Amino acid sequence: MIISTDRLLARTVIVAILIISVIGCDRTDDSKDKLSVKTSIIFLHYFTDSLSGGINDMAAVFNSRNQQYDLKPTAINHESFETSIRYTLKSSPPDLYSYWAGARTQSILEDLTPIDRVWQQYQLDQCFSPVIIKAACEYDGHKYFVPLTQHYIGFFYNKKIFDTHNITPPTTWDEFLVVCEQLKNQQIIPIALGIREKWPAQFWFDLLLMRTAPYSFRSQLMQGQVGYDNPVVTAVFETWAQLIERGYFNAEPNDLSWDTGANELVYTGKAAMTLVGSWVIGQWTDAQHQWVAGRDFDFFSFPIIDPIIPLVSTGPIDGLVVPGRAVNKNGAEEVMVFLTEAAPQLAMSRGAGALAPSLKVSAQEYDTVRQRMMQEIMHSAHFAFPYDLSTPPPIADLGINAMTEFLEFPAERQQIQQRLADDVAHWFTINPLHQSQ
Repeated sequence: MIISTDRLLARTVIVAILIISVIGCDRTDDSKDKLSVKTSIIFLHYFTDSLSGGINDMAAVFNSRNQQYDLKPTAINHESFETSIRYTLKSSPPDLYSYWAGARTQSILEDLTPIDRVWQQYQLDQCFSPVIIKAACEYDGHKYFVPLTQHYIGFFYNKKIFDTHNITPPTTWDEFLVVCEQLKNQQIIPIALGIREKWPAQFWFDLLLMRTAPYSFRSQLMQGQVGYDNPVVTAVFETWAQLIERGYFNAEPNDLSWDTGANELVYTGKAAMTLVGSWVIGQWTDAQHQWVAGRDFDFFSFPIIDPIIPLVSTGPIDGLVVPGRAVNKNGAEEVMVFLTEAAPQLAMSRGAGALAPSLKVSAQEYDTVRQRMMQEIMHSAHFAFPYDLSTPPPIADLGINAMTEFLEFPAERQQIQQRLADDVAHWFTINPLHQSQ
């Protein structure tokens, strides 16, 4: 369901007011507590519900080892967070935000505090690889972002189904189509898809694009240097439509959530696999599901379509940023530095199903599934942020809305694609600076 602009704005304002109230209460409570020896560091984050694994464990590690500050994580759901942050940044922000590396962080730089001083003082260049630093931490020549988790987008599948039907994870597109047809003939939904929250649709568009076009083309598309009416983009929608027409997805994906819907279809054996981020590991291995990685589920990378195209892996990097109006910037920076250490990074990665960006975490700490994910990333020519983190936020909204509309009305894909092309071209015309970033 597409929410009207007025309703979305009203909801966002209400959420922002509630956040400011909560932040104020937390600070007031601490100031009234005469026995308190710690200063609160308010940390507003989006790790909620099925994405909540690891965040409290990470905070507990910090609080158990720091005598001066008390890290207080405050959660707000993923969808509300994206819009409400722009209101709280300019009013009464917390001391720390979680945020997504890439275009989202780039879009709010004017309201953030650079962390160059603390970065240099604590030699954080030694904590992360040069690739991670360049892609996630540095913007306009300054450091702003400390990474917490690195995820991987791939196919996560029910091993019992694959083993029962003697299915080997496919490596090529032709093999993938054969597997889907085999599963369909066994009355098993080949691919679970839930896009009620919209954003999961982007993984299909993005990986089909990156398996059929050079990485440079994708970069040009994200920056408005190539139009969405390009034949390469048309081919992506055509390939995607073929999967829909063959009945490889579950019915009505627009009405199904990604976690309690699509992921549960795979967990219960009604569907065989789903294209999702590694955060599904945190969900499937939690106390409710109790699956074991490598025994009950596994993953394979998005199949090769054109073998000439260099391999690209994709996934988000979550991390920390300090608002420009933060009350306790020194405390926030101390939290940031501590959270680059192995113990908190490992606690977060275990609960979130992620890889830890910190070089201080050994690969031997991971299960075999995550070790193989790391190998996939290392052997890729490029690591790309997902679609909505690689293009300006207004373009990401236009694109994801078009993708969800396409999934509901695939027969109208030509009209949907052309509207998207026109809307994107218009936006870049009136915002030309984004084309050079």
